[in-house]
Amino acid sequence: MNIILIFCIDGGGTNTRGRLYDRDGTVLADAVAGPCNVSSDPAMAADNVVSVWRACAAQHGQGELSPENVTAVIAAAGTLPTVTRGVFLQRIPPFATLSLEMDGHAALIGAGAGRPCALIIAGTGAVAHRLYPDGRSIRRDGWGWIGGDRGSGVWLGRKALRHAVEVYDGIKAPTILARRILQQLASQGGIAESFAGIRPFQIAAYAPWVIASAQEGDLFAQGLLHEATDHYERLAALLDLDESVPLFMAGGLAGVLGPGLARRLGRPVAVPAADALYGCYLIATGAATSDDASFSTYQDEEALNGNDHSR
Repeated sequence: MNIILIFCIDGGGTNTRGRLYDRDGTVLADAVAGPCNVSSDPAMAADNVVSVWRACAAQHGQGELSPENVTAVIAAAGTLPTVTRGVFLQRIPPFATLSLEMDGHAALIGAGAGRPCALIIAGTGAVAHRLYPDGRSIRRDGWGWIGGDRGSGVWLGRKALRHAVEVYDGIKAPTILARRILQQLASQGGIAESFAGIRPFQIAAYAPWVIASAQEGDLFAQGLLHEATDHYERLAALLDLDESVPLFMAGGLAGVLGPGLARRLGRPVAVPAADALYGCYLIATGAATSDDASFSTYQDEEALNGNDHSR
C-alpha cells in the first residue's frame, strides 16, 4: 500500500478544519465544515469529517484519491467516551492508518512546533496542556460544558443566557447584555423555543455578545470576563510552569482574555507558532508524540492514583 498523503483534522465544538499534506509538509488542500464534538454528537462529527475529506480530495484534483492510500490524524473534541468514539470511528472513511487525538493535544504540539511548552485553549471549550521534554503531556479541564470548560465560550454563553432569563423573570435588574439576548430569543419564538434542543456550540455563540456588552460598559458582562480570566489563571497555575517553558494561548477568546491573563501571571502569553493541523502533521510523521494512550491514561500517574492536585 502506497501511503503518499497525510490528512489532518482539527475538530472543535464550533467547526471542523481539514488539511491535506504531502509527506514533505506541502499543503495541498484546506476545507472547513461544521462542529466536531465526538461526545455530544458523534454522527454529526463524523459527517463533518467526511465532508471535509471529500472537499480536500476534490481540491487535490490529481485523479481519484482513495482514503486507503492516505494516513490520517484526527484531533477532535470529546474523544474520551468509548461509546460515542465507537460510533464516530464507524462512520469515517477507511484510511490506511488513523491516529485519533484530543484536539488540545494536537494544538499543543502545533503551538510549540513539537517542542516542550504549555498551551491554554479558550474557545468553545477550555483546556490546558503541557508537553514535557520526555514527550509526556498532561491535561487540565477539557471536561465538557456540563461539568468543566470553565471560562470558555460555552461557559460564558450559558452564564449570559441564565442572566437573561433571570432578568426576564424579574429576579435581576435589566442590563445591556440581557436586553440584547432577550430581543434575540424573542425573534426566535421566545425562551422555551430557543432553548429546545440547543447544543453547546449554539450556546457558545452568545460569548461574543458578552464581549460586546462589556465593551459598552455592561458591568455584569465585564464581571463575566473577569471571572473567565480567573479560571484561566488557575489553569495556568496547575501546569507548574517556570519561566523557561513557553506559554501559549489559542482559541476565539484568546485575543480578548490573553492580555489580562499575561498581566496577572506576570509573564508573556504568546500566540502559537502553528495550529493544531500542523500538530497533526508532526504526529503523523513521527516528529511529535501521539496521545493515543490518553484514552486510558489521559492524565499523569498522580491523577490516576487519586492524588490529582487539579481537583
